[in-house]
Amino acid sequence: MVSLFSLAACSEDVFIEAEPQLIVEGWIDDGGFPIVILSESVPVSDKYEDVNSLKDNVVKWAKVTVSDGDNEVVLTGKANSSYFPPYVYTTSGMRGVAGKKYKLTVTYEDYHVEAETQIPERVYVERFIKGENNGKYFLKALINDNPNEKNYYKFFIRMMERDSMFLSSNLAVIDDSEFEFPLSVSLDLGKSILYDDKLEDYQLDGSERLVVKFAHIDSVAYNFWNEYKNYVELGQSFIFRYSKNVYSNVRGGLGYWFGYGSTTYLCEPFNHDNPIVVGR
Repeated sequence: MVSLFSLAACSEDVFIEAEPQLIVEGWIDDGGFPIVILSESVPVSDKYEDVNSLKDNVVKWAKVTVSDGDNEVVLTGKANSSYFPPYVYTTSGMRGVAGKKYKLTVTYEDYHVEAETQIPERVYVERFIKGENNGKYFLKALINDNPNEKNYYKFFIRMMERDSMFLSSNLAVIDDSEFEFPLSVSLDLGKSILYDDKLEDYQLDGSERLVVKFAHIDSVAYNFWNEYKNYVELGQSFIFRYSKNVYSNVRGGLGYWFGYGSTTYLCEPFNHDNPIVVGR
């Protein structure tokens, strides 16, 4: 009897709640202003928390600075419904320049985080190819890539009539050594927990205008987005659970701070009588 009581006493789980961490989502495009979104992580807990309480994890009073080695600017935080969380730190006092390095520093309460990145040169999409297969529309991008150089790329997509922010295009994170030349990349619209309660895949219906952001990235950004892609793909499997931490280049916190050699393209509706319209 004593041993049974002992086993019963030991069977109760002891749950140790992790400490929250500062999460950074930040980038600077070639020719663009720095964008930084800050929040505190939500620790895994045995306590119920309503999803509406996540707004309390948005960090609004941090000191955020960006330095390019010659100048340093302090970013201003303000509400912006075009992003999620809808609060952004930015400035018009600094534009990204390809080839330059940018250091991000964030101080908030007991947090102090730093990250560095460099903006790669732009590489352009040669042309887009659109088509239809069994009632589903698809979009492919042909990239004017230099086969003699090692390059990494990332696509983001925004549907103009539906989205206010760019979404990561699933699968479209590219190590050019894994592709034949010229590079041909199929794009999709991924999933959005912001605009689709059922987490269903966005489908091209042939009538919407798309904005495609094509970014030349470095190996650091590639490691992050590749791990993110694996998490999205494999994390949904009931057989194989993907539990590896997503790569981060932020010291003292989580998240990312990346430079993008990016170009944005406007793709008009899929009208088979007219060629796709591409704007740079």
